[in-house]
Amino acid sequence: MWRTWDYQAFIEWKRQAGLLPFFVALAILPAFGVPTTPFYILAGATYGVAVGLLGSAISLVVNLLLCYWITHSGLRPFLLRLLERRNIRIPTFERGRAWRFALLVKLAPGAPTFAKTYLIALAGVSFPIYFALSFVTTMAWGAGFIVLGESMLERKFGPAVWVLGALAVLALVATWWVRRRQRKK
Repeated sequence: MWRTWDYQAFIEWKRQAGLLPFFVALAILPAFGVPTTPFYILAGATYGVAVGLLGSAISLVVNLLLCYWITHSGLRPFLLRLLERRNIRIPTFERGRAWRFALLVKLAPGAPTFAKTYLIALAGVSFPIYFALSFVTTMAWGAGFIVLGESMLERKFGPAVWVLGALAVLALVATWWVRRRQRKK
């Protein structure tokens, strides 16, 4: 990737990239299924770790509020019918187990982030649990990609290796935990 990287084209894009439009797009587009990982990498490469983390955190707050509002608005019946037509059943859980359900969903590998966010909100998880777990897990993942983005731009291989290793370990631990929970049931 470093060999094909057009550094001058990126510097020109970076000079013209607006901070506000970038983070507004990061706040809104993921609610409609756009992946966030490229945004996080670009945030780190374009704005650095500090601004990338702050802007991404603010964007994530707006995105989580938007997704929760969508699932509790007049669109809720439509979303539930859409899932029902695809034979996707919204699970129910015992009182007091909402945080486990939400954590299990957020750590489940393979499903897109927006789908996990909507599933947790549609399942009736309380807003504080929905927001706290979604924010912490998504920002932990996003922070790794923000650091990776900056290290790619600076061509610092050390941080990139550490970040990729940490993300791999996080993914393996999440997969192990989810599978362990599924076997118990």
